[in-house]
Amino acid sequence: LLGDIGNADQLTVAREENKVLRKRVKDLEARVHELSVENQSLLVEVEEYRREAALPSFSKMALGKNGASVDAMDTDGGGGGDDFVTSGNGVYPTDPAVSLANLHGVSNPLCCCLHPDDTILATGGADAYLSICHWGAALAPGEGAAAKVVNSAARIRCQGPVICVGFAKENRGTTLRVAAAGCMDGSVRLVEFGTGLNGASGIGARPLICAAGGIKHGKYVKCLAWSPSAPLLATGSADGAVQLTKVLGQPEDRGNTSEIRLENVRTMHLPGAIEAMCFLDNGNTLVCYARETPYLSYFDLTDECKQTKYNVNEAVKGFEDHVSFAIMHLVPSPNEKHLAAATDTHRNIIFKAGSSKQVRNLYGMYEVIDHSHFALAVLCCALSQPFSNIWQPYCSSGHKNDGFSQPKIAWSQTGQYLFGNTQEDSSICVWDIASSSIVKRIDRSTGGHSGQIRDMFGSPTSDTIVTASYDKTVKVWLCTMC
Repeated sequence: LLGDIGNADQLTVAREENKVLRKRVKDLEARVHELSVENQSLLVEVEEYRREAALPSFSKMALGKNGASVDAMDTDGGGGGDDFVTSGNGVYPTDPAVSLANLHGVSNPLCCCLHPDDTILATGGADAYLSICHWGAALAPGEGAAAKVVNSAARIRCQGPVICVGFAKENRGTTLRVAAAGCMDGSVRLVEFGTGLNGASGIGARPLICAAGGIKHGKYVKCLAWSPSAPLLATGSADGAVQLTKVLGQPEDRGNTSEIRLENVRTMHLPGAIEAMCFLDNGNTLVCYARETPYLSYFDLTDECKQTKYNVNEAVKGFEDHVSFAIMHLVPSPNEKHLAAATDTHRNIIFKAGSSKQVRNLYGMYEVIDHSHFALAVLCCALSQPFSNIWQPYCSSGHKNDGFSQPKIAWSQTGQYLFGNTQEDSSICVWDIASSSIVKRIDRSTGGHSGQIRDMFGSPTSDTIVTASYDKTVKVWLCTMC
């Protein structure tokens, strides 16, 4: 009997050990798959850097490619890249013409945007205020012009720190002069503004109140966008919800406030936090990115918000479902043929609008300063360590972002250049899209910020860029006057 009990105990122990071993095998299989995905992604990234650094042709053989192969991210040859054949003309905003300090007092500005006519600037801050001002008055001659703009700015209290802001488009289905502010408490504050409003000597503003309740999300509002053709506001939240809200009619004066009627057109629920969104096709299409997904969601507003998914990893065949980066900012090109995506890696991507086609990949490498050793490092080490560890010793510093950064981008008016911030310092990087290279780096020594840039906005109608920084200043960048 004792022998039978001993055998039974040994069998039980063996079974438990077997379960542990099987689980370990499954974990190892999952890790092998993950490493395979990373390896394929790295091969594509290596080839991108090889082209940028003009490595010798034998590097393709060393990386396991033959002369007849076609690069997975080949940017020419077919639909989408023709607009970027020639480099830009060298004209883009680099002059910090206006610097507005302490628009939000001792708090940092967190977001910024320009009115469609470029004359009015809105900023949101960690102090839970929305600030609206005529920034152009800071260009007036004499000392103190910028300080006067700051002091005369209209300020509206919000329910939480303001992390995204946008102006409604006027004279396109609406005459509203309305700004929207997305807040960290999940609320969206709508504000009416105008010269002399509420008795202001300059620009004034007052909150818009909705009797039926305003726009509210379960978590903080990460992004918002106004339709260019209708009084329609899209808001995206960390809870994965996208709300489409229509403004009905004109505000009714209620003294210090105005009343507005809102209609919730539709609410969509995506599987992750909504990090970025924008409108395309004159407002007929809404594009969204949800964290931890490998695709962009295109919603057709003319067809019951029908969703079409475009995979962002199509260049790496066989690993389309792998999530290797998050898209944190989406901005359509001035002609709306392309979509620029800022990612939480050292990479900005130019997509052909309405497709998965990657027209350009803009990386952070500024300039290769040691070509021979750089090539040797790629050939010997590419498959054994992260690529950033390979190129950094041989290249001058450029653009850098990671999962803790807030990457932002803006187009030049010509659509030939892309601006981007970097988490490494307070610089602005400027890419020539045709050559996929950084052509200028604007830093503190040339009038730039002294703190990291939290937000960036590019005017779609002029060569004007706005940046908001943790140095508590908001700068307006113009082309240098000759």
